[in-house]
Amino acid sequence: MLKNYFIIAWRNLIRHKLNTTINILGLSMGITTCMVIFLLVRFEFSYDNFHPDKNRIYRLVALLKNPQGNNIEAGCVTVPLPMTLRKELSGFESVSAFYNLYANVKIPDASGKITKEFEKAREREEASEIIVAEPQYFEIFKYKWLAGNPATSLKDPFKVVLSEKQAVRYFGNKNPADWIGRQIIYSDSLKVTVSGIVQDWKQNSDFGFKDFISYSTADNSFLKNDIDMSGWGMWDFDAQGIVKLSRDVTPAQVEKQFPAFLKSHIQAPPGFSEILYLQPVSDIHFNEHYKDSYSRKASRPVLYSLIGIAVFILLIAAINFINLSTAQSVKRAREIGVRKVLGSGRSGLILQFMTETWSVVFFSILLAIIFTNPVISVFHSMIPAGVKLYLDDFYTILFLGIIMLVTCLLAGLYPAKVISSFQPALSLKGRGSAHLNSKSYLRKSLILFQFTVSLFFIIGTLIINKQIHFILNKDLGFDKEAIITTSTPRDRSWDNREILKEKFKQIPGIQMVTRHMETPTAKGHSGTFIEIKGVKDIKVDASFDLCDESYVPLFGMKMIAGRNIFHSDTLHEFLINETCAKALGFKQTADALGQIVHCGINDGQGPVVGIVKDFHSASLHEVITPFFISSNKNSESQISVKLSENYKTTGQLSVVLAQMEKAWKTLYPDKKFEFRFFDETIASLYDREQKTSQLMNTAMAVAIFISCMGLLGMATFTAELRTREIGIRKVFGASVSNIVSMLSSDFLKPVLAAIVIASPLAYYFMHQWLQDFAYRVNISWWIYIFAGISALLIALITVSFQAFRAATANPVKCLRTE
Repeated sequence: MLKNYFIIAWRNLIRHKLNTTINILGLSMGITTCMVIFLLVRFEFSYDNFHPDKNRIYRLVALLKNPQGNNIEAGCVTVPLPMTLRKELSGFESVSAFYNLYANVKIPDASGKITKEFEKAREREEASEIIVAEPQYFEIFKYKWLAGNPATSLKDPFKVVLSEKQAVRYFGNKNPADWIGRQIIYSDSLKVTVSGIVQDWKQNSDFGFKDFISYSTADNSFLKNDIDMSGWGMWDFDAQGIVKLSRDVTPAQVEKQFPAFLKSHIQAPPGFSEILYLQPVSDIHFNEHYKDSYSRKASRPVLYSLIGIAVFILLIAAINFINLSTAQSVKRAREIGVRKVLGSGRSGLILQFMTETWSVVFFSILLAIIFTNPVISVFHSMIPAGVKLYLDDFYTILFLGIIMLVTCLLAGLYPAKVISSFQPALSLKGRGSAHLNSKSYLRKSLILFQFTVSLFFIIGTLIINKQIHFILNKDLGFDKEAIITTSTPRDRSWDNREILKEKFKQIPGIQMVTRHMETPTAKGHSGTFIEIKGVKDIKVDASFDLCDESYVPLFGMKMIAGRNIFHSDTLHEFLINETCAKALGFKQTADALGQIVHCGINDGQGPVVGIVKDFHSASLHEVITPFFISSNKNSESQISVKLSENYKTTGQLSVVLAQMEKAWKTLYPDKKFEFRFFDETIASLYDREQKTSQLMNTAMAVAIFISCMGLLGMATFTAELRTREIGIRKVFGASVSNIVSMLSSDFLKPVLAAIVIASPLAYYFMHQWLQDFAYRVNISWWIYIFAGISALLIALITVSFQAFRAATANPVKCLRTE
C-alpha cells in the first residue's frame, strides 16, 4: 500500500510540473534560509558556554555617566584596579588582570638568529592573540596543561605560556616538553622564555588568546610605559579584569562594595558618576555597550530577528504549498469522488496527500543541503568563519528532521484534510468544496500574509539603507576623504617617526602629513579627566588625542577661537572642543581660552590655547562628549597623509603608495607597510548596520521571490480554471485589457490590504531600531508610498503576465478545452 502511495504521488508531481517546481523551489529556499540561520545562531550562542563554573565568572566593566544620564565611556578599567580590588574587597575566589598587547613576534634559534617573524595585529581592527596576564588567569579559565605548572608558569618576569597550536606555529612539530625554555622576542626587544604549554580550546570563545606573558614582565621592561601599574587617572582601552566569585556569593553582594571602593581611588567630576559592574562572561559576546579590543560582538536582537526571518520565510513557502494544493484540489475533485465511491476512507486519502507533501519536502531538503554551504560562502562577509554545514553533526541532523516534520505538517496537513473532506456527490460533478470554489477567503488571507511580510522587509530595507547613507555622509566635523593612515612600531624611536613624516612630505601627490595617537574618529579613544587647575569642583571625564600641529588642518577641523597647539614632547598646551568647554563651566566657550587645565596623563597641565568646533569622535550611536587635544611626541605612533586633489588620477594613487612604502622600508626594513583609508575606517564603525542592511536586502529578495512564485502559480491555475469563462467573454466582445483587469483585481486586493497592515508594523520596529543612534533620520512618508507602489507593481507584473496569456488565447480553442 505504501509503495502505491509513493507511485501515485510521483505521478501527480510529474503531471503538475509547474506547481511541483514552484513548491520545491519555494520550500528549498525557505529551508536553506532556516538551515543557514540555524547554523549561524547556534555558532554565536555557543561562545564561552563551556567554562566550568561559568555562572561565577565575570568581567569587570566600568561605566561613566554624564549629568544628563548618558553613557560616555564603558568597558575598560584602569590598570591597577583589578589588583587593588583583589586586596581590598571580599567575595572573590580569584581575580586576574590582563592587558591586550599588540606586538610583532620573532623566533630565534639556539644561536640567536631569527628564523621566523610574525607581524602584529592591526590595533583597533584585529584582535591580538597576545596578552600580559597574572597567574590567577589560569585559576579562572581552565586549560589542559601539556607542559609547565599553572601555579608557577606566570609567576616570574620574562615568562610566557603558549597554546599548543601557537607553539607549533612558532617552533614546528615537537614534543610539548621540548618547547619549554625556548626564547621568543616580542616587539623586537622583549625577550621571554616559554614556561608552559596549554591545549587550545576546541569550543568557541572570545578569550582566544594564545600567548600569555607574565604580568610581572611589565614592571621590569619597557612595557611599563604602556601598562601604568599605578595610574588611576586613565581608563585604558586594553586594560581588563576578570573575576570568579566565591560559591554562594551573588553579583549584587559584591557590587555593593564597588561605590566606596571607587570613591576611595577615583574622584568623579561633579554631576558625573562612575560605576563598576560585574558582566557575566556569557554576556561578553553580545553586549556592545562594553568595549574591548579582543571580542567579536554579535547582536542578540539581530540573532532573534534572524530566527524570526527564518520562520516567516518558511511560512511564506509553506503558504505557497497550501494555496496551490487547495486550489489544485478542484481539478482533483473527480479523483477524490471515485476513490471514495470505491471505498477509500478519509485517513487513507490524508495519508496519500501527506505522502505527496513528504516527497516535495524531501526533495526540497536535498536541494537545501546542496545549497547551504555555497550560500554561506556567498555571504561570507556577513557570516563568521567557522559556520558550516556538517552532516555528521547530531544537532544538524536533528534540526533537519524537525524541519521536515514541521514543514510536512505545516504545508501538507491542512490541504490533505480539506481535499479528503470532499463529498462524493459533489466531487463526481467536479465541484469539490463549495467553500473552495467560491470566494477563496483562505487563499486570499494567505496571500495577504505573504505580502505583509514582504512589505515589512521592503519598508525596513528602505529605512535601514536611508540611515546608513545618512551616517556615512553626515558632516562629522572633519574631513575624511583622501586621507591615508599608517601605524609605526611603538617600540621604535620617535625620531624614526619624525624622519618618516618628513620623507612622506617630499612625495609628490601628498599635500600634508601629521603624526598622532588616533584619528579623530576611532573605535576606542582613550579617556581620562581634565579639570581647571585649582578649581576642585570642576573635573570632567574626557576622551583625548595626542598629535602634532598638522593634525587639525589636515583633518579639516574647525577652530572657533584661539590658535592651534605647538608640537611638544610633553603635554603643556591644550585644545578642547565646545562640549568640553561647557562641561568645564564656561557659558561662552571662548572664555576657556587661557585657563590652566590639568589632566590625568602623566600629570600634564597647561593653558587652553584653542577651541575646536564639536566633532564626532565616536560613531553616531553616541552623543558628542568632552574631548581635548594635546601633544606628546612619544605617544604619536600613527602617521596620516592628505593626498592632493588629483590623487584619483589613473595611476597616481599607486605611485604615491609605492613611494610611501619605499620611504617606510628605509626606516623599518623588517616591517610590512600597511595602511588604511580614513573613510574606510569610519565605515567600519558601522559594520553591524551594513550587515543588517545586507540581511534585510536578502530577506526581502527571498520573500518577494517566493511570494511571486506563489502568485504566478495561483494566477496560472485561476486562468486554467476560468478558461471557458474567458472564451465566452471574448466572444461577447470583452477586450484584452478587460480580461487582464478581471483576472488581476482579485490578487491585488490582498496586496492593498497588506500595505495597510505592514506599514504600522514596520514603523514600530524600525523606530525602535533607530533609537540605538544618537543621530538618526526621520522616517519619511514617501517610504510607505514607494514600498506600496513597488509591491503592487511586483504583484501586477507577476499576475498580468499569465493573465495576458489567457486573455490573448484564441476563444475557439478556449471553448473547446472543456
